[in-house]
Amino acid sequence: MAKDYTKYNWYKDCLVCDEWIYFSNFKEWFDDPQNGYVDGYCLDKDILFKGNKIYSPCTCCFVPPEINTLFVKRKALRGECPIGVTKKYNGKYVAQMQKYGKLQNLGTYLTKDDAFYVYKKAKEEHIKEVAQKYFDEGKITKRVYDALMKYEVEITD
Repeated sequence: MAKDYTKYNWYKDCLVCDEWIYFSNFKEWFDDPQNGYVDGYCLDKDILFKGNKIYSPCTCCFVPPEINTLFVKRKALRGECPIGVTKKYNGKYVAQMQKYGKLQNLGTYLTKDDAFYVYKKAKEEHIKEVAQKYFDEGKITKRVYDALMKYEVEITD
């Protein structure tokens, strides 16, 4: 039975380019070693171009699951707070992020903006650290590496 992806908001309004409508064209791209496929890797549409909604040869890449999960936004869990920030019962704000599978507490702040900017700095540093590790090990393409090194966390994420 096919999985129902309609409940996943990140696929809302996504499109597949005309070229990939034909499986043989997608397969040719998939099999090209320059595109970085490794067994177990994820096809990603929005690392190279943040916010992208089109699956195409120019916009997609393969990444290890660890990199793919770096960009989980969890909007439903955080409510009105920016990414990486939760409001405490005492009215203060906590900055937190996942790092190597463990929740890291980045501190408690008086404003959600202060908490966000601490999160932003830590998250961008972590993304670069992971990118460097995978690139040095030859496990991601230069194109993916460059995109990760330039990635910026925004308060609207």
